[in-house]
Amino acid sequence: MTGSARRGTNHWPILPWVPGYQRSWLRFDVIAGLTVCAILVPEGMAYAQLAGVPPEYAFYAAPIALLAYAALGSSRQLVVAVSSAVAIMSAATISEIAVAGSAEYIALTAALAILAGLISIAFGVLKLGRIAQFFSESVLLGFVFGLALLITIKQIPKILGIEAHGDTALALVRDMLPHVREADLLTLAVGVGGICVMIVLERRLPRVPAALVVLLGSIAVSVAFGLEAHGVNVVGPLPAGLAGPKLPGVGLAALPQLLAGALGIALVAFAEAIGPANEFAREHGGRIDPNRELIALGAANTGAGLFSGFPIGSSLSKSAANDRAGAKTPASLITAAAATALVALFLTPLFTSLPEATLGAIVIVAVAGMMKVAKMRQLWRLRRAEFWLASIALVGVLVMPTLPALGIAVVVSLGMLVWRASQARLTFLGRARGSLEPDDLRMVPNAAIPGLLIVRPDQMLFFANAASVREAIMRAVADTDSRPTVVLLDLGLTPEVDVPVVEALEHLQKRLAADGIEFWLSDLRPDARDLLDRAGVLAVIETDRIYPRVIDGILAFALRTPGAAERIAALNDLLAFIREREARPDSSAEGAELLATLEERLSLELAAAGGAGVSGGGPADDLRDVRRDL
Repeated sequence: MTGSARRGTNHWPILPWVPGYQRSWLRFDVIAGLTVCAILVPEGMAYAQLAGVPPEYAFYAAPIALLAYAALGSSRQLVVAVSSAVAIMSAATISEIAVAGSAEYIALTAALAILAGLISIAFGVLKLGRIAQFFSESVLLGFVFGLALLITIKQIPKILGIEAHGDTALALVRDMLPHVREADLLTLAVGVGGICVMIVLERRLPRVPAALVVLLGSIAVSVAFGLEAHGVNVVGPLPAGLAGPKLPGVGLAALPQLLAGALGIALVAFAEAIGPANEFAREHGGRIDPNRELIALGAANTGAGLFSGFPIGSSLSKSAANDRAGAKTPASLITAAAATALVALFLTPLFTSLPEATLGAIVIVAVAGMMKVAKMRQLWRLRRAEFWLASIALVGVLVMPTLPALGIAVVVSLGMLVWRASQARLTFLGRARGSLEPDDLRMVPNAAIPGLLIVRPDQMLFFANAASVREAIMRAVADTDSRPTVVLLDLGLTPEVDVPVVEALEHLQKRLAADGIEFWLSDLRPDARDLLDRAGVLAVIETDRIYPRVIDGILAFALRTPGAAERIAALNDLLAFIREREARPDSSAEGAELLATLEERLSLELAAAGGAGVSGGGPADDLRDVRRDL
């Protein structure tokens, strides 16, 4: 793709990949689209039942969702169609309001998809794509793991050929256990056999659409042996065709009941999509726009609801298959949408004899990849706190309804964010001989400057961490072997301050002053400086103790050292380093600026010290020579 074509796609409102499309890509996109359809048809029918609607509603939701994302999305490999996690959340929301499979249930499900889509679009328009940064990957890992277990447990009655009900995994298991002895062995054989065949195919022949092979094979076996007559539940006749666009017949009074579920679906669909989208972008090149993703996902959900479908999301398995098949652009999604529509129009009679146990088996195998045991082990090995957070989210999904569990996951994520932000993470600095840049004392312990404690917070100061940073500095002052006479605080990572930070700095200055310790600042940004000035803090600290950089504060402290010999030694040490940096073009401007400042200040200091340079001429003369060279 040419540079101009690439630039042209950046602001293209729809189908951003079209201007640079290459004809040679078409073959790959068509093959990838047919591959996606082969996986989508069986999984879509299974996920429709997971959402509590008849299987044919997958054919209503998927094509429009695929087209909407192809038109608006920023990822070239991501597949947005049906999602097991979103389907189970949809069922959890609507089952509280209506009976599964009823006309009211189906209408409310479509309304839920539209509402979730509108919320996602609003988030995108308001440029709230940054919310992805607030999802704890560990908490999301546990939540999705728990959802996968819940979905698997919900499919077990289909595999056994029994009935069981319950709002939570525990309730479902309690209701199911007394009926296990009533399991239909033929149904069990169909379900377990389907699972085994799919596992073998996925391991031995990963390019073969295992779910489609099992679906067609089970239909053939069902027809050949008359499984329905032997007590195996089958899907039954499915209406052919596609639904037209229409608003679901739901009154406004139902919207408040749907709002929490719609918000949860919008967030989970986005969290599900943004990770794989970024991974594909890193692998193939490109950039993912989180706000555009929100709008594209919203359009896909809104479209699915308008065409009588159910809420949708991204699919990692179908996205991976799309990528492996060589998809170059979202044209593969257009191909998948067309192929799925053709199946809905002409091939639905094939599914009449499809065993329900086969759909359950397809779901179980599909969601098995969401149970990331290796990731949980990694958390246990590397960071136990993250493991326990993931475990809380996982258990929450199993012991309570899905939406409250999602609420707990969100609260835990935000709580962890606030807790981490409130911790005082400080780096203590010094300066080794021959270096103008400050050194981390953890890396260079002998760089400590006696009498000077230099502190750099590792994150922005704000209301949540201001007090803890203040107390950590006071503890460091008390624990320092050589009690400091000056504390230099580097505020380079704090572009602005709030009132709690102002109060914390003011309190810190007073406590240090009471102990006879001066308080200096460096790298004070304009907005932060303005508020501290208006609050009167700078009047106490004095502006001549506020330095542009840490090195300026270090130099000022060094020049306070009594005796000319020490001052001259400090200067010559700096000169040696400056000469070494002469040949570096990237630092010449910095060196010239620094020397201009030093010359004026140090010439006075050295004259007062009455010292001549230890290496020939006076240090001031050396400065002029080096400045000329730079």
